[in-house]
Amino acid sequence: MALMNVSRVTNANIYLDGNSLLGRAEEVELAFPKAKMVDHKGLGMFGTAEFPAGIDKLEAKVKWASIYSEVLQSVSIFQSHQFQIRASIEQYTSQGRTAELPFVGLMTAQFKDGGPLNFKQHEQVDFPTTLVVYHCEYYVAGVQYLLYDVLANMYVVGGVDQLATFRANIGAL
Repeated sequence: MALMNVSRVTNANIYLDGNSLLGRAEEVELAFPKAKMVDHKGLGMFGTAEFPAGIDKLEAKVKWASIYSEVLQSVSIFQSHQFQIRASIEQYTSQGRTAELPFVGLMTAQFKDGGPLNFKQHEQVDFPTTLVVYHCEYYVAGVQYLLYDVLANMYVVGGVDQLATFRANIGAL
């Protein structure tokens, strides 16, 4: 009988341009490629099929715990920033915690939306921001699982370049 292995991530830290923002973000939603799908129907086909036609634009979201000058001075729609998200993946079996693996997410992004700033009496300021992501890559224990760069036509999943043939076909090696 195989042991069940459960992985859990319960906390993370975010870095902006190499500077730690420990405790300053309440929540981070990382960008992940999503297929842009198009319908195909043709003579002789009884039904309609759906096929990928590229990747939709990527967005990430950060909900800040308060108002921070480091964040406010970075909210320019013309300036890209380097974001790094680091977490610890804890793995459990019936024997307890069996491993702790590092997760690292890297994104090159611009602020798309720098607010709103919502103030409520006796409550933390609500300060969500939306990011437009041009490049993202995700690692677990030093192994790259995803690399996507819209401007370089790069899309690597599990070490396999998904766009190598496409780039060769259009003459963009």
